[in-house]
Amino acid sequence: MYSVPFLTTLTNYLGTTAIDDASDSLSCLISAFLFIIAAILTSAKTYVGSAMECWVPQTYSGQWGEFAENYCFLKDTYWYPVKEEIIKASDHHKELHRLSYYQWSSMYMAMAGVAFMIPKFLWKMAQSYTDMSLIYFCDTANTIRTETAEKRQEKVKEMATFMHAKLTSVHAPSCFPTIPMYIVYGIIKALYLVIASVQFCFLAYFLGQKKDLFWGWTLFLNLINGVTWETTGLFPRLTFCDFTVREMAGNNRDETIQCVIGINEFNEKIFLFLWFWLVFLMFSTLIAHVYNAVQFSKSYFINSLLHSTRKTNPSINKELFQQFENEYLTKDGKLILSFVKSQSDLVAQEVAVEMFQDFLKTNPTRIRIHDITEKDLENGVDNENDTIAVNV
Repeated sequence: MYSVPFLTTLTNYLGTTAIDDASDSLSCLISAFLFIIAAILTSAKTYVGSAMECWVPQTYSGQWGEFAENYCFLKDTYWYPVKEEIIKASDHHKELHRLSYYQWSSMYMAMAGVAFMIPKFLWKMAQSYTDMSLIYFCDTANTIRTETAEKRQEKVKEMATFMHAKLTSVHAPSCFPTIPMYIVYGIIKALYLVIASVQFCFLAYFLGQKKDLFWGWTLFLNLINGVTWETTGLFPRLTFCDFTVREMAGNNRDETIQCVIGINEFNEKIFLFLWFWLVFLMFSTLIAHVYNAVQFSKSYFINSLLHSTRKTNPSINKELFQQFENEYLTKDGKLILSFVKSQSDLVAQEVAVEMFQDFLKTNPTRIRIHDITEKDLENGVDNENDTIAVNV
């Protein structure tokens, strides 16, 4: 099977992993793939085929005609309405309808595709600077999720012990405090949305539609209603090119020739598809990030993992769970458990319960008397105004 060494290496390094969700895959993998494929298609037409052909006067020799086409391809051209009488176009009209994107469309798409990979690259680099092996937790959870309870128990205890050790070392006092993993993860998530939004705005700027960010929807309606480029000037196939011919005698003359930009037949469909894709990407990324942020900020996530513990131990009050979540587990721990949960709900519950049991053993806590059960009262606790310190 044939493969491109550079693209294969890049895909292996920046490909999706167990800690990536669907929105990450849409941005760093699918979006990058679509833009790079579009760049390859347009570059094949631009640099291998004939991107532009110009009509030149009969007085031009073959070399002059080739020179004129090459010059007009490198120089910006301008559109003039087909149904209007051709007169000398004003400088304002030329500037307003100038086309300066068809030469660079393939390069723009390739750079845009690489830009979508930046957050994933930064996320991988951030993980390399810490000894918090997130992939270990996901791979282990994926491996043991189908095992029996007895076989899982040892690995679950190992995961819980390892996670607590890493969380303790990360949050330990230091002269050079490190940035918590959940903050880095939040920045990366925000960067995905920022890049998609910037790409959406820059695409309009690149195509000369600075004042109409929704040019894609306008073009889509035009295609449905049969309104062509001859009227709108969007991705025109026929343009004009001005240049000056310098003669040896010093008599310079201005020439205007008409050119056919065949690549715009492809650019119209490709850029329209990319516009709709960016709109879809922005909304899907925004919805996914808001949903994850809301779920992560609430205590429901941890409470759902510890549901079995709360059901079998009703004497444990709400404050104790909050203390476990905020002080023992921390937000980095919640982040790791969310990654584990993406692989197996059962393993995530067992790891959370194991860590909670360890928390109860190593951290004496204060329990209010009115939260103590009748069994505790039988053991000698009978003063409702007192607060005692007990090991649960």
